[in-house]
Amino acid sequence: MAKKYSSAFILLFLLFTLTGCVPHQKDTTDLANYTTVSASPLSAVNPLSAETINCYAFIQKRLTSPLGGIYTNYQNSSQTSDLSTGHEILSESMGLLLEYARLTKDVQLFNATTDYIARNFMDNDILLWRIVDGGEPITDVSATIDDLRIYQTLSMAKKQWPLNNSGNHLFDTIENQLPTRGFSSNYLISYYGASEPTTDTSVEMTYINLSALTTLSQAKPEVEEALNLNKKILLSSFIGETLPLYHKSYNPQKGIYEDADGKINILDSLMVMLNLAQAGIYSPEAIHWLEENTLAGTLYSYYDPKTGEALDNQESSAAYGITAQIGAALGNDLLTGNALTQLKKHQDTDTKSTFYGGFGYNYNAYSYDNLQALLGLVYNE
Repeated sequence: MAKKYSSAFILLFLLFTLTGCVPHQKDTTDLANYTTVSASPLSAVNPLSAETINCYAFIQKRLTSPLGGIYTNYQNSSQTSDLSTGHEILSESMGLLLEYARLTKDVQLFNATTDYIARNFMDNDILLWRIVDGGEPITDVSATIDDLRIYQTLSMAKKQWPLNNSGNHLFDTIENQLPTRGFSSNYLISYYGASEPTTDTSVEMTYINLSALTTLSQAKPEVEEALNLNKKILLSSFIGETLPLYHKSYNPQKGIYEDADGKINILDSLMVMLNLAQAGIYSPEAIHWLEENTLAGTLYSYYDPKTGEALDNQESSAAYGITAQIGAALGNDLLTGNALTQLKKHQDTDTKSTFYGGFGYNYNAYSYDNLQALLGLVYNE
C-alpha cells in the first residue's frame, strides 16, 4: 500500500531538498559523538625541511609586495570586485603568515608582520579584511574569522616572547572590540563595521574558532554564553555517516543548516575539523574518512551531502596542507605523514619554473593555497 503524505510535509521536504537546507535536530553539545584529547601548543620541525624552505622562498619572492604584504594572486588584476583578486592583500593571508612565524619561532618575521598589519589594515579601530597595498581602503569591515585567527596567534605568541608595540596594539584592539561587535544575539557574525549593525543572517561554521573564543571568554567573561551557543552550533553541524563532514552555515532564524548550492566544499569542512582539533576535539568518523581519502589521494573539492559522492576530481594543496595541520594538532602522525606525501606531489620542483617551490595552477598561484601548504609543511621531517 502506498504511503500518503500531507501537502505540508511534501512542501517542507522539497524546500530542504532544493535549497540544501537541513533542520537542526541534533544536540551534540555534550560531545557524545566526539573524542577529546589534550590540546598542546605545536612548533615546527627543526631544522625546516627543504620543501618548507622552498615554499616560503616562493611566497617571499613571488607573492610578497615590496612593503611586506602577501598578494592574493600571483597574476595581477586591476579590477576590484566583491571577491578578492589580483594583488589585493587579505588579513587572512597576513594571519596565516603570522602563524608560520610563530610556529618557526621567527621573531623578526613575526614583528614585521604585526607592524604591517597595524600600519596597513587598521582603520578607525577596525582590522580591515582586505586592502590594496599602500592604497586607499577598499572595504570598511572586519572579518571575524581573521580577527580570531590573529588574536589566537598573538595570544599564543605572548607565551613565547614579549610582543612588540604593534602586536600588543592588535591584541588589545581585537580583544576589546570582538565582544561588542563580533556577535548578534550571541551568534558569531561574519563581518562588522565601525558603527553599522550587522545584517548577517547565518553563522559560518569555519568562523567558529573555539580556541580563540575560549581565550576571549577567559579575558571577557561576558562572551562565555556566546562561546557555548556557537560551540553547540558547530558540533551539531556534523552531517552523518553518509558523509562525515560538516555543513557550511547555520540559519538562526530558520533553525536549519545550509550548504551553498547543496554541495559540501572540502575546504570548509577541513577548516571546521582544524578548529575542532586545535581545541582538542574530533569526530572519529570524520577523521577515519579523512585518513582513507588522504591515503588514496582522493580528497576532492566538492561532495554531495546526501549520497557522500565526490562531485569532481579536483585536489588542492590547501586541502592537504590543512589536513597535515589537523593531524599535527591531534598527534596523528599517520594522517600528517600521508597528507604531506600527497601535498608534495603538487609542489613545483622545476628549478627553472616561475613557481619553483610553490603551488601554482593554470599559470597562477594563490596565497591561500601556498600559505596553508606552508603551515602543513612545517611538520615535514
